[in-house]
Amino acid sequence: MSRTWEILKREYIENVRTKAFLIGLVLTPVWMGLIFVIPLLISAPESIQVTILDQTGELAGPLTRALDDGAAEDAKADLPKGKAIPKGRTSFEVTTEPAEGAWDAGPDGTSRFDRLKLAAGSEGHYVVVITAAVLEKRERAEGEPEHGIYGPAIRGMGSPGRLIESVVTDLVTKRLLSDRELPADLAELIQQPATKFHSIDRTGGKASQFRALMPILVVMLLYMGIVGISQMLISNTIEEKANRVYEVLLSSVSPFQLMSGKILGICGVGLTLLTFWTGGGLAAAAMQGSSDVVSAGEIVWFAVYYLLGFLMIASLFVAVGSACNTIKEAQNLMAPLSMLLALPMIISLLTMSNPNGTVATVASFIPPFTPFVMMTRMASVPAPPVWQTWATLGILLISTYLAIRFAARVFRVGILLYGQPPSLGEIWRWMWQSE
Repeated sequence: MSRTWEILKREYIENVRTKAFLIGLVLTPVWMGLIFVIPLLISAPESIQVTILDQTGELAGPLTRALDDGAAEDAKADLPKGKAIPKGRTSFEVTTEPAEGAWDAGPDGTSRFDRLKLAAGSEGHYVVVITAAVLEKRERAEGEPEHGIYGPAIRGMGSPGRLIESVVTDLVTKRLLSDRELPADLAELIQQPATKFHSIDRTGGKASQFRALMPILVVMLLYMGIVGISQMLISNTIEEKANRVYEVLLSSVSPFQLMSGKILGICGVGLTLLTFWTGGGLAAAAMQGSSDVVSAGEIVWFAVYYLLGFLMIASLFVAVGSACNTIKEAQNLMAPLSMLLALPMIISLLTMSNPNGTVATVASFIPPFTPFVMMTRMASVPAPPVWQTWATLGILLISTYLAIRFAARVFRVGILLYGQPPSLGEIWRWMWQSE
């Protein structure tokens, strides 16, 4: 045990002294922050050009007023009571073009309508075409000009096209209700939402924005802490194997002690990073008044699932590193393993909307997915049943033990093997050789 401890300390100290460790310690939280901040900054441009073609001549005015300034009193008169345009940082520059002759083909065979659509697709403009069919909320009849809202395919996280579509719908709905001579108060009542959605936490209070982000933050931290840190084992193992360091070390320690010390040392590096990142995140949440964003129990479970997940996956990585002589050889063996390890991240993201659904529940019992999916479910609402938590933990314990046994047998043979890298069949035979 003392020899394993010495190897653990050596591996830990060597890695935390590197520039890569210090860079990851500082830049990773910055990078994660930018993931959420940058989309908010660029979700909508400062100014959006909107061109309106109104064949009816009845909607261009109200739509222009609504888009120019959703808070203006004259715009409120056009929109249903209580309706506002959630523009955020978006501002609209609205111009109205005459609809007469807009669909007539010019000398080059294209119409003004075609040119406006082309500008919408290539320059990021929006074109709103209003016809009688729009005012009546019906399909375009034969012979009627085309109508709709045209804009670029991708426009950040919040689509101005959807916003314009909502405003047009509200304006048309109000007009239709008024044309049918419904009482004004009834028309307004029909368009008002019956209730509002409120996001609450497990105590019944209003949920903070940090709580809503917890599932995705947890799975990202786990993925970086397990998969990202474990990859260090491959390069370290191959480098020390090439330098014949292991031939010297194996004269005084067993292969299992050597492998265990390396894995636990790198695990300590990952724990240091995660402790720093998590502590910084909790401090930031506390400064925003969300000190209860995560419970002590969730932190304990996070640590348990991290340790077991890391030991299982790191064992596979160190086995690959011991069987190869170069990084290129390791990449060939890592290809199927990398594809397998990409699935937990994808599945976790897909199960956030239904953490106790069938997919999430089944994936929780598949060992490579267990740490990621279970922590995503624990950070979501509702939390998984207690029996599933303990059952998946038991499966993960057994899987981690088997992964370590497998890695130990491969490491024992592969660490002193040079020349042609082994095939998957040879590695499979090493698993069944007696120790």
